[in-house]
Formats: sequence, structure tokens, C-alpha cells
Amino acid sequence: MAIPTPHFTLHTHRTCPAAFKVAHVLSLLHLTYNPIYFDSENISRETKLIWFAKLNPNGRSPVLIDHSQNDHVVWESNAILLYLVQMYDTKNTLWPGSIFEQSQVNQWLMLQASGQGPTIGQAFWFGYWHQEILPSAYKRYVNETKRILTVLEKWLEDKKWLVAEKMSIADVSFLSWYEEAYLVDVDLTAEFPVVDRWLEAMKTIPEIVKGSEGRDMIKPKKLWAREESQGGKFS
Repeated sequence: MAIPTPHFTLHTHRTCPAAFKVAHVLSLLHLTYNPIYFDSENISRETKLIWFAKLNPNGRSPVLIDHSQNDHVVWESNAILLYLVQMYDTKNTLWPGSIFEQSQVNQWLMLQASGQGPTIGQAFWFGYWHQEILPSAYKRYVNETKRILTVLEKWLEDKKWLVAEKMSIADVSFLSWYEEAYLVDVDLTAEFPVVDRWLEAMKTIPEIVKGSEGRDMIKPKKLWAREESQGGKFS
């Protein structure tokens, strides 16, 4: 018996948080996909751009190809989420039917894309990969990460989900980045218990668990904890 061709191809790498929110939504909508992971550690940016830019002119992960729609290509993770729910969420599982609630979902998606993702991403960068140890830069982005967490903490105090009474793509969009918040000195359980409860509720959903398959969490040492950092002191 022939194995059915997956509905989608998802191009990314195994440590890309943005890609796994796409995988979570594909799984929640019961859409089949084939993940293709490139080796992010052993491929140069120049080599990657030669072929990847043909799919995404911005050269970043993830990219989704919809084989049922003439191999339609969508890039930018939240744009992908919107495409998936507008095209395939006919039962409004993750996308509300009300245009007013849709606008609320879009607000949180924009905050995630413009605030949460880039901010915690920069905290990772200045903590682990920048060529210099810059305490002020690292602290600036950690503090901004915590500011956005405070916004969510207050909003979710009397709510289970960000919009209305059910989970939406807005909720899912935040999860994969915050799964690594501990790497930038954020203790969700101690500092943001409401957010922690919200994230843990999503992490128990079987489709979310399935969508996380294949992910590798980064496990580097901070720049100032390495022997080559001339003493490894951070203050």
C-alpha cells in the first residue's frame, strides 16, 4: 500500500523555534507534512542563500510549501499560521469566526512577531553567539523579554487563553520561543506563574507534543562561562 504524499513540505532546521510553531499548527489541524531540516551548524550563510533564497528571498526559516495548491510557497512563520487557518481551519479550531476576535488574534500575533520573538532572539544572541561579551546588551534584551512576559502575565490573570475562551494561533505562536526562556535567565515558574500555567496547558496537548517531534533545544554555554572568555566573568 502506497504511503500518501504529505500535504506540505516544511523547510527549516531543528533548533528553529519559529518553525515548530508552524509544526504545532499543522499538527493541530491534522495536516500532513514532511519536515526537511538543513544543518544549521555546518552550512555557511552563503551556501544556504544560494538555494534557500529561491524559496524565501529573506533567506530565513521556516518556509512552507503547499503541494495541494500548485506548490504555493509561504514564508514568515506568522504569515504561515494565518495562511493555514484561513485556508484549512474550516471548523474554526484555531481561528475565530468573528472578525473582531480575529483582529484580537492578529494583535497578539503582531506582538509575538515584532516583540517577543526578536527580543528573546537577541537575548540568545548576546548571551551565546556575539563575538564580544556585552553585558549591557544582554541585560537590555533579557529585561525586554521580561517586560513582554509581564504584559502576558497581567492579561492572562483571569483568562485561560489570549482571545475569547479557546486556544488560537495567537497562543501557539508564543510557545516554542518560551520553551527556551530559561536559557536567558528567565524562571517562568517563579517569576511568571500565570504564563507558565498557560504554556504548560499547551504542552500537554497531544498534537502539540507530536508537532514538537524532531526539535533540538540549544545547549550552549554562555559566552562568559567559557574558558576562552579570559576569566569568564560577567557583571
